[in-house]
Amino acid sequence: MTEPMHLSPSPSMQMTDYHSRRLGLSFASIGAHLGLVYLGKELVYEFGLTSEEDSIRKVVSESIQNWIRSVVFLAPTTILTFVENGKEMELKLVRLPEAEVPVFVLVLLEKGLSLVSRNWDDLSNQVLTFCATGISLREKNLLDFETITEPIRKRMEKAFSGETKTGVIAFFHLQDLSPFFKPMGVIKSQEILREVTTTLHKETKENEFNFQLNPRSYFLFCPGESLDGANNRFGSLYFPSKHLILDYKLKIFPIDSEILGDDAKFSSIFLENF
Repeated sequence: MTEPMHLSPSPSMQMTDYHSRRLGLSFASIGAHLGLVYLGKELVYEFGLTSEEDSIRKVVSESIQNWIRSVVFLAPTTILTFVENGKEMELKLVRLPEAEVPVFVLVLLEKGLSLVSRNWDDLSNQVLTFCATGISLREKNLLDFETITEPIRKRMEKAFSGETKTGVIAFFHLQDLSPFFKPMGVIKSQEILREVTTTLHKETKENEFNFQLNPRSYFLFCPGESLDGANNRFGSLYFPSKHLILDYKLKIFPIDSEILGDDAKFSSIFLENF
């Protein structure tokens, strides 16, 4: 098994040693000589070393825009082969099922080594946990928000393409859950996040949608809803999780086509509440 000695999270992902090393062990356990994680177009994690790093980065920079448009979820594809230290190597690409932000994993394996679905599932869980936790801690900057919010803006624009022209965004900012992640472990931590999402799903009507920016920030978009109506719906909402009742702050913002079309106004909602 490759030892996870070279672990490099992106500087913008202010990760704990626990999360970085846990992801490194996941790459090592499948025999990866190299593991790369891209959040959108940004390389946020690197495991291992290879003499072909420059070639790999070139392939990524030339192809990632096309991957964002066309690569389907959980369908590993070989994108590069080469010989290193007398061994034939394959670089495999897989896109993970994250709805709003494209997440890609590149794994360098010895040629002929195939991974069963269980291996990919475990690696996927570790990568998505890493990204979710890292986003919640990363520094705020407009480039990050453009990557995250542009798909959200497009979905909202579709909702306003008919007779409905106004609505609200309900913002739920939960208490800091990171102190629970390390003592509870990855599985239990994921269960907390899933329960929060389940609660929001139950509150989401057919013409609405909710989205998670990080483990603390959740939004619910309600086209056609008024401020008073949203306050009545969400003012007494609570998030049960195991033996906890999670504390949160609620903010509700009116939104219309004018706000969606104004980059400064639209971005400010997310920048102030990320």
